[in-house]
Amino acid sequence: MAAITSTGLGSGLDVSGIVTKLVAAERLADDTRYNTREASDNAKITALGSFNGALSDFQSSLTSLSQTSSFQKITADSSDSTLITASALSVAEVASYQVEVKSLSQSHALASVAYADPTTVVGTGTLTINFGTTTYDSSTQVYGGFAQNTSKSSLSLTIDSSNNTLAGIRDAINNAGTGVSASILNDGSGNRLVLKSKDSGVNNSMQVKVSETGASGLSDLAFDGSNPKMAQTQAAKDALVNINGLDISSSSNTISSALKGVTFNLLKAQVGQTVSVNVTRNNSDLNTAIGSFVDKYNALISTVNSVTGYNATTKVAGVLLGDSTVQSSMSQIRNALTNVVDGASSSIRTLSDVGISLQKDGTLKFDNTKFTAAQASDIDGVAALFSVMGRSTDSNVQYAGSTKGTKAGSYAVTLTQAATQGTLQGGTINFPLTVDGTNNSLAVKVNGIQSGNIELSQQAYASGADLANEVQSRINADSTLKASNLTVSVSYDATNKRLVINSKTYGSTSAVEVTQGSATLGLAAAVGSAGTDVAGTIDGVVAVGKGQFLTSASGDSVGLKLLIEDTTLGSRGTVDFGRGIIDRLSSTLGNLLGSSGSISSRTAGLQKDLSAIAQGRTALDNRMAEYEARLLKQYNAMDAIIGSLQATSSYLTQQLAVNNDSNN
Repeated sequence: MAAITSTGLGSGLDVSGIVTKLVAAERLADDTRYNTREASDNAKITALGSFNGALSDFQSSLTSLSQTSSFQKITADSSDSTLITASALSVAEVASYQVEVKSLSQSHALASVAYADPTTVVGTGTLTINFGTTTYDSSTQVYGGFAQNTSKSSLSLTIDSSNNTLAGIRDAINNAGTGVSASILNDGSGNRLVLKSKDSGVNNSMQVKVSETGASGLSDLAFDGSNPKMAQTQAAKDALVNINGLDISSSSNTISSALKGVTFNLLKAQVGQTVSVNVTRNNSDLNTAIGSFVDKYNALISTVNSVTGYNATTKVAGVLLGDSTVQSSMSQIRNALTNVVDGASSSIRTLSDVGISLQKDGTLKFDNTKFTAAQASDIDGVAALFSVMGRSTDSNVQYAGSTKGTKAGSYAVTLTQAATQGTLQGGTINFPLTVDGTNNSLAVKVNGIQSGNIELSQQAYASGADLANEVQSRINADSTLKASNLTVSVSYDATNKRLVINSKTYGSTSAVEVTQGSATLGLAAAVGSAGTDVAGTIDGVVAVGKGQFLTSASGDSVGLKLLIEDTTLGSRGTVDFGRGIIDRLSSTLGNLLGSSGSISSRTAGLQKDLSAIAQGRTALDNRMAEYEARLLKQYNAMDAIIGSLQATSSYLTQQLAVNNDSNN
């Protein structure tokens, strides 16, 4: 059984209290030191968190200024939005236009003869809808002719027992998803199939051709020169608009080709009424972004002052006064803000050039008037000051991109080879030429993608241009090629009497091959010539060409990507590339705020010190426990001795008292 002890019983001393006070006195200095360190570390961690948050807020203000497009916003306003609305891209010129809408465009519409019911069987065969310009007198129903629009794919449908009803033909047309919509309208006399071109304009009217395979009936849906059975219910029509005194026609009520970068949306024709459309530079969003940038930076300075400053009145210092991490961070940020931007405009190279000046107290001041004036005089220079941007002296050499490794500078561009398209030249053919069931089928590969079976319309072709239009339309209508966004252009070489097929893409992967064809069309199976990639140098170093894009592979210009839009060889001027202040700040802030940045490292160091303090406290507790046990042992031994002496003293006192009583 364990011994039961109770300190101080022998001597009457408060041994426990004495030991407790001795232990407390022993650990006071260490506790004070740990508490002081812990409070300091926690205060610094909190202050660094505030600094980190202010840096993050400042970083967020950079996003809208990092895009070149932010400096090139253009607005188009209409004086009468019931007639015209307008929009503008960054390439639009600032100007004012007087616009009169004389007429709106409209789509071509056709209607069939009346049928008793939507389930009525019409007939079987092939239904082909082409798009182009139709000459037709609706009053006399005289069909004058048709010129095909080669830029639009035709629709060719097989009508058989699965879809030979009026409703089945309607669904087949709509399911094909091409440029025509079909519906059934009951006008009281019966059910009519109504076709409407999805695109308006005289060049998008419909020609409906029919090739019957069974009993007659499908031919009642024809609308062409030989058999215009359907009735035209609405003629295709172009829009007509007058801009600053010049009449302009358009197949669509949305006109984007009349003025560079400006789109007019025609809503209502009003002959004789002029609408003012003003194209102006939109500075409000940019000025707001610059104001936010300045405000966030000034908020950062306020935070820095609060955690590192010294109040002479209260004689209280910030917890990070003299902290090297904050000092170094702010030094890097100030350098990124104030250093000259390489590759910028000769007249705009620093923030002060655009009205953003550094004050004595470290804050920024924004002069909106000076900034607006700088935009008006050199908007590209302002954009280059802030954002990553390349500016070419040749309008046909366009900056297309860069990498983090691309250094600011002026780089000479030389073109040694222009990009070309893959092409196939057919064999000699003579006209007139008849396409029938023996020669109407072909298949092609475009850029290595195999088409399905392509069938041409069976008819007599009077000219090479007519046949070229048909071949181009049919190839571009192939579903496999359309799924890969591949198209071709087909032309007729009158000198050599042959068709020429070109892939619409550029470069060494651009190619055309006829895998199945007909010699009578000059399109026997053959492999064409592949295209070539652009070739040249950037900054005197051979660059990598891919299609029309030329990309620097090494040197200071590494990663600089250019789009070469023409074929002129030789020197092509220079491209001035700059990283801009925002890129420098983004890089600096990214490094500071990153997981391996100085702030994270500094915070981690303080957290490590807090861990060391916790470990020190544990060690101190252990040492004090041992010290307390040692003191208790010593005091308990002393207590036992005193208790023994006190017992002896009591015994002797008692014995002496007995002797005295006996003597008396």
